[in-house]
Amino acid sequence: MSENGINENGIIDLLVIGAGASGMTAAIVFQKTLLSERKPLGNVVILEKNDRVGKKVMVTGNGRCNLSNKDMSLSHFHCHVEEFPEKAISLVPQQQVLAFLGEIGIVTTYEENKLFPMSKTAASVVDAFRFALDDFDIKVVPNAEVEEVSKDSESKLFQVTCADKSTYSAKKLLIACGGACAPYTGTTGDGYKFLSMLGHKVYAPKPSIVQLVTENYVTKALSGLKLDCDLTLLCEDFVVANQFGEVLFTDYGLSGPAVLQVSGEVSRRTRKGRLSMPMKVSLKLFNDPTIMNIREDIYARREEFSDRPLDQLLLSILPQKIGSMLIRTALDRPMSMPVSALTDGDIEKIISTMRSWEFDVIGTKGLESAQTTIGGADCEEFSPKSMQSRIVPGLYATGEVLDVDGDCGGYNLTWAFTSGILAGSHSAKKSDIYQQKAGEPDGN
Repeated sequence: MSENGINENGIIDLLVIGAGASGMTAAIVFQKTLLSERKPLGNVVILEKNDRVGKKVMVTGNGRCNLSNKDMSLSHFHCHVEEFPEKAISLVPQQQVLAFLGEIGIVTTYEENKLFPMSKTAASVVDAFRFALDDFDIKVVPNAEVEEVSKDSESKLFQVTCADKSTYSAKKLLIACGGACAPYTGTTGDGYKFLSMLGHKVYAPKPSIVQLVTENYVTKALSGLKLDCDLTLLCEDFVVANQFGEVLFTDYGLSGPAVLQVSGEVSRRTRKGRLSMPMKVSLKLFNDPTIMNIREDIYARREEFSDRPLDQLLLSILPQKIGSMLIRTALDRPMSMPVSALTDGDIEKIISTMRSWEFDVIGTKGLESAQTTIGGADCEEFSPKSMQSRIVPGLYATGEVLDVDGDCGGYNLTWAFTSGILAGSHSAKKSDIYQQKAGEPDGN
């Protein structure tokens, strides 16, 4: 191999666009597969638009890097082709993902269902990948902004041209440059453009794991305050999703883990930036036994604190500002009126609002605020066994550039590792270096 990581005739065995989780995984597995069959290492090159690898991995899980989850229910993965992630994940059991992480030096631990590096820092995960790339003689070209990709009909080689006019020729090409969210990490939808150049259909990207925008003035008044509650997402009064967790009030609407978890269901019902049908978020602030106790307490407070103003009614039950705003939402009464003036009907309205505090949903924040992308390359055109294109032999796609998105909780990184393992293994077995055994299925 020459100094730039390309073999003597200038042809790369596997060229990867994107040094994110899936691209680095595929490159490493490609080399590991060759070694497992006592073959020489291949010429593997990764083109990375950023100045360093793993930039998006660095911000995953608020910098703690939630790698995976014990609960691998397929309901946590979403795709226009429902069986695609199911088939892929069935071929790479979670134990195989954990084994791969361990083999490159990532020691893991669980917090409840969530899997983290023991260090609880994403930087250590990126370092482990970086060192593994060196171990397997994988060349990373930083600041390589790809502009054009094609496949030569005569040589059958992929041709890649970068903004600085540098060019690369490769037998296999892997598109692994992410979706279109969090553009500050470099994921600006480039992969969709490259796959379109090669004849693939792409579903328009939408934001997921993202904040919700609401019409309710309440959220702006309570901006910065948060509470733990049961959240229900409703579409035309039908329940779409439930989630318990922290909800954060903001100037524009609602955020927090519970909101991010259900946000994809809002995006999926959005067309050209507008909801296709009315949606609401309902917050249940306490469980039923607690609400019944609060109900009794409010009736007692009407007598015991009869001269106090209404905005003190829920003192110590809820934070003062939240309690006062909830009463304003429930009742059309001046907050200066005495508690003694409350009717039984007023109290029941307050209790009803605690059970279901509703916020009309306008939509979501944009892709720039999202943690992952809904949409991407049509999975009908790729093999779930190998991540290889069904229409362009030798072309692979992994991770978020495909039309697969996961829920919050480590599912998107799980998909990155899974798809990377499949693509890396298959592309090595179909390379000139690896002679496939007669009769062995090609996985496509």
